[in-house]
Amino acid sequence: MRALIIRPSALGDTLLLAPALYQIADKAKLTLLGKKPGIDFLKPFLLNCLDYEKGGWHTLFFEKPHCKDLSFPDVERVICFLSDPSCKLKQGLRKCLKYISIFSFPPFPQREEKIHVALYLASCLKKSGLPVNPEEAIDEAQRRPLLGKGKPSRSEGMIVLHPGSGSKKKNFPPEFWLDLIINKDLMISHKCILLLGPAEGQWDQIIAKELSGIEIEIIQSPHRDRLLSLLKKASFYIGHDSGITHLAAMLGTPTICLFKNSNPLQWSPLGPDVTIIDYGKPHQVIYKKIKNELTKVQKLLA
Repeated sequence: MRALIIRPSALGDTLLLAPALYQIADKAKLTLLGKKPGIDFLKPFLLNCLDYEKGGWHTLFFEKPHCKDLSFPDVERVICFLSDPSCKLKQGLRKCLKYISIFSFPPFPQREEKIHVALYLASCLKKSGLPVNPEEAIDEAQRRPLLGKGKPSRSEGMIVLHPGSGSKKKNFPPEFWLDLIINKDLMISHKCILLLGPAEGQWDQIIAKELSGIEIEIIQSPHRDRLLSLLKKASFYIGHDSGITHLAAMLGTPTICLFKNSNPLQWSPLGPDVTIIDYGKPHQVIYKKIKNELTKVQKLLA
């Protein structure tokens, strides 16, 4: 069975295809048309990856798409996860792939739907005819690290903190993170790394003003290999509902995911060691829960 999956989404949204792809990697020849860096992490489950931002794929929305210029793989069906209310994409695909089955789905379930996004994606792939068992795929993703290869090296006692995400609405305030970093009761005996991305520019001033003299390593926008190395070596990871948090969980790193403006029922990271903490509690209560989780991990690593 040969299929092209189209999902040009951010890192976390792309990674949530992993449970279904992992389950059927040896049963179907799959090509994923999406965005970097997400597609790179899913390569082990795919025959091929195509970069949506290169090669003129946007012309599929044109009245006359550039069919001859597009590198369509040899497939039996196409499954799209894109917002396409006017059906321009579907029409463009039909003009380029006249006799291929095309299945089109919204990129996400409705907010009011009580279904995890990964389960939704797996269910859509099943509806398109791929041999997916959605419930079993999600169960497997919660039992084992889908992206983890080999035994992680976590003897350094390193904690990775990622205080950002793709949306400021999802982020705990800087004061929370500063108190967490300065809290010696939590961070004692741990090497602490502050991981910053392009969206965390405001942290430059915070670091200069509040963290001068604090023993913490600051890493900004690491490339893919270094990011993977950091997360695999970390004995613990703490972050918001973000793509890097989903990556950490799927690598098997003990992960705390902080939720503020998104629904854990739909967006909780999938991995064997994930703890969810909601924002609606006093900071001291949250710090206590973090300390309990750190203590558990320390005992396991001892």
